[in-house]
Amino acid sequence: MADAPWRCSECGTINEPVANSCRTCGRWPSLFDLEESSLENVRTSYASDEPRLEVERLEPETFEVEEMPIEMVDEEEAEPESAASRRRRLITSLIVPLAFVVYIVISIIVGDRG
Repeated sequence: MADAPWRCSECGTINEPVANSCRTCGRWPSLFDLEESSLENVRTSYASDEPRLEVERLEPETFEVEEMPIEMVDEEEAEPESAASRRRRLITSLIVPLAFVVYIVISIIVGDRG
């Protein structure tokens, strides 16, 4: 329900706040009609000669970014990886996918029996 009189957007008639439809054309008010009329009332009620509050505009702070030096490591200086550690890494990376495949196969076999 509107708090203030509203203006019909079709014919321009000013209607009472409790009116469900325009008294001239019968059009129902939209939310935009009700909002527009309430905004007009707010503007007229605050149109007094009171001083307005001045608001300072905030500017974003800027910072200088320091670049961090990147240390390059020569391939010759890097420790060579042993064959045992490469094999261990390969096995550990294959355990999870293989365990998942085994789980799926077992669940299909057991599921067919039920």
